[in-house]
Amino acid sequence: MANNSNAFPALDTSSGRVGAGGGIGMSPTGSNAGAVNGNGAGVAANYMSPLPVGHQQDLNFLYGQIQELSEILRANREKVNVITRTAEEVAKRQNGAGGDAAVTEGESVQDADKARIRELERDLAKANRIISLYKHEQTENTNLIAAYEDAMGTATEQIRNYCGDIETRFLMQRKHYNQLLQQEKDEHLESRLDRDKWHAQALRLCEMIRTANRLREDEWGEEYAIISGLQSEVRCLRRCLGMEAEKAEEETGWPYLQTAPLNDQS
Repeated sequence: MANNSNAFPALDTSSGRVGAGGGIGMSPTGSNAGAVNGNGAGVAANYMSPLPVGHQQDLNFLYGQIQELSEILRANREKVNVITRTAEEVAKRQNGAGGDAAVTEGESVQDADKARIRELERDLAKANRIISLYKHEQTENTNLIAAYEDAMGTATEQIRNYCGDIETRFLMQRKHYNQLLQQEKDEHLESRLDRDKWHAQALRLCEMIRTANRLREDEWGEEYAIISGLQSEVRCLRRCLGMEAEKAEEETGWPYLQTAPLNDQS
C-alpha cells in the first residue's frame, strides 16, 4: 500500500493557509490528483488519466471535507490562543496583586477568573476532542483514498493484462486460421496442377495410340486388302463348287484378317 501520510498535503491551520479574502484553495483536479500521492500514486495516475467521473467527485468531496476541517482547526486554535492570553492575564493579575485593600477585590476577581478558566478549560477539552476526532477522520479518509488508488491501479493493470491476453490469443488464432487457409489453397492448387498434368499426359497418350494405330493400318493396309480379296474369292469359288463354307477360324487368311477392320465375313 502507498504511504498514507503523503496522500494529501499536511493541513496548515495557520493564517497563511487562508487567502487574503478568506478563501480556501481549489479542490484537486484530474491533473494534480495523482501528484498528491508522492509514493506511487503519481505513477498510477499516468495510466489512470483521465479519472472516472465518480472518482473525481469522491476526491472533490473528500477535499471539501478536509478544507472544512482545516477551518474548524483554525477557529479552535484562535480560541485556544484567546484562552491562553486570558489565563496569562489572570496569572499576572494574581502575581501583581498587593496590600490588604486589594486582597478582597483580588479574591472576587480571582473567583471570577477561576470560573472563567474552568469554563475555558471545558471548552478547550471539547475543542481538543473535536480536533482529535477530525484528525482521526482525516487519517481514515487518507487511508481510504490510498487503498482506493491502489485498488484502481491493480484493477487497471489486471484489465490491461486480460485485454492483452485476449488480443494475443485472437491474433494467434487468426494467424493459425490464415496459415491453414493458405495451406489448403496451396494443396488445392497443387492438386489441380497434378490433375491438369495427368490429363494432358492422358490426352497425349491417346493421341499417340491413335497415331500408332493409324500408322499400323496405313503400313499393312494394301496387304490386308489383297489378303481379304483373295479370301473372298476363295469363299465365292467354294460356293460355286457346292462346297461347304469354311468357318472363319479355319480360313487361310484368318490369322491376318482377324484383327483387321477389312475382315469381311460374307
